[in-house]
Amino acid sequence: MQKSFSVSQVSQLAGVSVRTLHHYDQIGLLTPLRRQDNGYRCYSELHLVKLQQILLYRQLDFSLEQIRDMMQAPDFDALSALQQQHALLLSKLDATKQMINNIEVAMTIAQGKQNMQIFFSSLPQDKAEQWQQDFASQFAEPGEYDTALQAIGNVSAAQSQHLTQAFDDWVAKYLPLLALPVQAEAVQQQVLQHLALQNGFLSQMMLDETYEGMTCDTFLVLTEALIEEELARNMYAHYDPALPEHLYEAMMYFAEHSFKPAPEQYRFIGVEKANS
Repeated sequence: MQKSFSVSQVSQLAGVSVRTLHHYDQIGLLTPLRRQDNGYRCYSELHLVKLQQILLYRQLDFSLEQIRDMMQAPDFDALSALQQQHALLLSKLDATKQMINNIEVAMTIAQGKQNMQIFFSSLPQDKAEQWQQDFASQFAEPGEYDTALQAIGNVSAAQSQHLTQAFDDWVAKYLPLLALPVQAEAVQQQVLQHLALQNGFLSQMMLDETYEGMTCDTFLVLTEALIEEELARNMYAHYDPALPEHLYEAMMYFAEHSFKPAPEQYRFIGVEKANS
């Protein structure tokens, strides 16, 4: 004698609602037996097997009508139906992956915008807003600004806060040295620290594993920006009008007397600290 199960028991065993079981009964997809003593619905073990098949097809995104045809029509081509559904699901999977990728890009860009707020958090609001606008205006081609924000967004909020604090600490140590010649040891040590900050930030923007370290040529480009790019010059001059030129001269001295003679010694300076 086969064991029978009540509607509530099947609901618990299969993880479906009682309402769903009633609906399957109404459309003729899974018709239960009727108990002779009270007329209540009951299900056999064969019903449970059939229900598992139904639930499998539902997971494959078949409609209830398709499932009913597959399970009731003796000449229904189940293999062909499964193949079609397989192709459909693969198509949906590709679309879903693209949606996920688009969302991840949007999230990274949003993180980049948040990081920009963090980087300028210690500055007066009017200057922060103006310099963010100036930064955005540097990108003439459509999408370039979003690409830049996406790179900045690779840095976490916590890392951005750490970098901002580290830069503020660096400024506080460098400003008292402005009266010294750029070749002074104390000045050159702060140039080295500045290089470490730049290198660490770039490595985090490029997700570290793809970052090949800062070459001396890249270092020189960043050095020239202190004088040639108005935004960079203004940002450093905010702390002291003499800072951009003094730091420029100090970095040029460092490039000529330290970086060029031993590029591998300085190429990854600061990257290990950024990864920790």
